[in-house]
Amino acid sequence: MNEGEKKYVPFMRQCFVTASVALNIAGHGAVVGYSAVLIPALRREDSPIVATHSEESWIASIIGFALIVGNMIITPLMDTLGRKKSHLVTILPSMTGWFMLLMVNNVAGLIIARFLQGVAMGMLGPLGSIIIGEMTDPKNRGAFLTSISLSLTIGVMFTHALGTYFDWQQNALICSFITFTSLILIIYAPESPSWLISKGRYEEGSEIFYWLRGRNRTQEMELEDLIAAQKTARKSSIAEQSLPFSDKIKGFFTYVCSTSKKPQFYKPIIIMFLLYTMFQFAGINVISSYVMDIVHQLVGPEANAKLIMVALDVERLICNILAVFLMKTMKRRTLLFSSASVCVLSYLGKAAYAYCKENSLLPYDNQWIPLFLIGTYMFSLTIGISSIPFAISGEIFPLEYRGLGGGISVLALSLNFFLAVKCFPVLNHAIGLYYCYCLYAAVVVLCLIVIYFVLPETKDRTLQDIENSFRGWSAEDYRSSQPLNEKTNVDMRRCSSHILY
Repeated sequence: MNEGEKKYVPFMRQCFVTASVALNIAGHGAVVGYSAVLIPALRREDSPIVATHSEESWIASIIGFALIVGNMIITPLMDTLGRKKSHLVTILPSMTGWFMLLMVNNVAGLIIARFLQGVAMGMLGPLGSIIIGEMTDPKNRGAFLTSISLSLTIGVMFTHALGTYFDWQQNALICSFITFTSLILIIYAPESPSWLISKGRYEEGSEIFYWLRGRNRTQEMELEDLIAAQKTARKSSIAEQSLPFSDKIKGFFTYVCSTSKKPQFYKPIIIMFLLYTMFQFAGINVISSYVMDIVHQLVGPEANAKLIMVALDVERLICNILAVFLMKTMKRRTLLFSSASVCVLSYLGKAAYAYCKENSLLPYDNQWIPLFLIGTYMFSLTIGISSIPFAISGEIFPLEYRGLGGGISVLALSLNFFLAVKCFPVLNHAIGLYYCYCLYAAVVVLCLIVIYFVLPETKDRTLQDIENSFRGWSAEDYRSSQPLNEKTNVDMRRCSSHILY
């Protein structure tokens, strides 16, 4: 095997691991977009199931509530079972939900099926980013993490496209094959080397690390830093294993209290709370769930909503593919703030158009005006806002708190999913589409203002380097804490101004 092929093989292995996550996420994208197919079908006169407007909003938004349950389940599992087994567990509720949709004959059954699928989404939310972040090279990590939003887009587009040709039950059957295919890939994917090393399985973790990343001096140094940091972290945890149960409980609460005060723990959580809130109120899941209603309200009742829905999905796919390349070339902050600015302006543009149209204040009207505004809005969502949060979530949490911190922060994603999707039809009916858009834009602006001051740049930085920056360590400080001789025991540390614990 020549040198070029040697470099190519690790990249392909990272692609395989990413594909196992991406396909699972694509199935969840189909879940998000499914309500835009299901709800109009339930409104038809020949529908065997009849739902009220309130029940329709629950069918669309119950996923957000279920996400919280999924977050709570996966947080302890990913650290105890490992990343791979936890990933396998996410398949069960997702597949159960799809098969329930084939058999139910009432609204309650639909809501339960959607709830189970939401639980699966909540479990994969923090886990997917962690798997990709831990198992890919820093140079390609941003592009691989962007595949999360790309996969969601493909899933939404897939179920919307199926909705133009098949009924909602046939749609569910076909979508279930996406999840089943991801199951096959997960079975053959390796365990995360970072998790193995955190459990003291250094030899096995090192073997998988080099299998995934190749072996050169840069990779060896990154692995040495990772093992050194985890050996230091494991000293206290191993010492506590022989303590009585009551002391362990007391120690746990002491650990939680002390951990919550550490900047490397609470700063990433604050950042992700803001990013996830901004992401949901930017409206990506709102437009995925209510796209046909929004099109009819903005463009007009005579508009071909199904065709426009698929066209927007195609635009979303193209923009997500473009976002993958932008993540490799642009800084995270630059991409986030530029796309969010366009999102806010398009929000306000749609609000102004809807207000003027309803009050007959438009000097000139044409269907292409609202279509342009909706298209610009979709561009801003998918080029940065929907990709940056998932990329950042896989980068900024320290390994020690990656499961706990990721699980806590995704609560913001779950809760705001529920609020944004559940409240949209209620606010639309109560105060009008224009005021609803202004309210959502205001939430995005407030989040952006705070994010501007707290979000660090993470592009092309190793996970250990990002973790050290939250601890307040400079590169020189961290080097001074390393062994005097790299070839000696990694536990031997030079005295420095930082207390390593």
